[in-house]
Amino acid sequence: MRKKILIVGNSAKEYALAKKLSEKYEIYVTPESDTIKEFAFCLDIREDKPEELLEFVLENGIDMTVAISQKSINADIATVFNANKQPIFAPSAKANELVSNKSLAKKILYKLRVPTPKFGIFDKLNLANDYIKNQKMPFVIKTNDSNSATVITSLNTAKNILESISAEKNKIIIEDYVYGIPFSFYSITDGYKALPLGCSLTYKHSLEGNGGQLTCGMGACVPNYKMSIENEYFLMDNVIYPTLDYLEISGNPYLGILGVNGILAEDDKMFILGWQSFTQDCDTDAIFNTLEDDIYNLFESCIVGSFSDEVESINYNNNQSVSVVLMCKNKENSENIINGIDALDENALLSFSSTVTKNKYLEYEAQNGQVMVITSCASSLSKASDLVYENLSRIDFRGISYRKDICRINNRS
Repeated sequence: MRKKILIVGNSAKEYALAKKLSEKYEIYVTPESDTIKEFAFCLDIREDKPEELLEFVLENGIDMTVAISQKSINADIATVFNANKQPIFAPSAKANELVSNKSLAKKILYKLRVPTPKFGIFDKLNLANDYIKNQKMPFVIKTNDSNSATVITSLNTAKNILESISAEKNKIIIEDYVYGIPFSFYSITDGYKALPLGCSLTYKHSLEGNGGQLTCGMGACVPNYKMSIENEYFLMDNVIYPTLDYLEISGNPYLGILGVNGILAEDDKMFILGWQSFTQDCDTDAIFNTLEDDIYNLFESCIVGSFSDEVESINYNNNQSVSVVLMCKNKENSENIINGIDALDENALLSFSSTVTKNKYLEYEAQNGQVMVITSCASSLSKASDLVYENLSRIDFRGISYRKDICRINNRS
């Protein structure tokens, strides 16, 4: 009898994980999604209602819950499930504060002496305006709870953005802009021991040539060919383990996937921008399709306490993957059919965002914002990049937009 897994969240990363696990396991997902229901059972339970989700798990014999969405983690689903002895792969809300609270994250980075760009945190507009008067251009402005940021190249633009943030009564974070290669480095941990899970070279800017707004990611390639084994050792020894030790001492051990987003600058210097719970939409398929190990077994070993004693290393296959995020920029409020999905290569990996719907004719429809992530795997990154763009050429909908330089132009980011 196949084991049952409940995945909480329905964005592209949850889609990717659910699709991968559905090859061997019976998958349940909440909230409901038109696309995920093609291969999983969907629930009509809010992700921030842990007690209702617990009731479903108990009544339906769910073997494992994987909570990925920030809403569910911040609702402390892990503590609720652990108190009722139900297996769950997710950090507690307290442990996850270093992900959900960006200003706290910067303070922890500073306290742990982890290299991070120079920053200032402000509650008051006048103090933020005073700070930027002497700030070297470009610099970055972001808020306490946003995953995006704006690269500032003019003082007037900065003042307008600061006023907007202040009006929303949100904390203002201003940090130096660091030139270099963006990366996301992931580890899997039971709260005490950690092992590297993978590293992606991420394309954070919204436009080709690293222009536009900083996003969660417009594409990625795995493995990160810019990252040396020495770089990975440095991240494990100087970022991941100090973070886990800090959380354990604080009484909030972190169980789950713990990632760090950073910049690999000149002379192999690294600057950490913040932490990431789980993988991201732009690199989940790429990361998990380089793993030889069964993901379920890795998650289970962390939950039951055998990870530290039994899992010595992560095993990888020879896949090299390139992922590209497709966006929709269409002002028309009408149906927007996604054409060409049936023409994709049979080995192409496709992860839909939660906004994609199916009409009565079972056609996929795109909404404004992120639509999907397409990933191709090959024996080399250059071949994978050629394959993914060949597949992208077959997809069409109104307002389609994506970066055309992912792992191209001499593999520059």
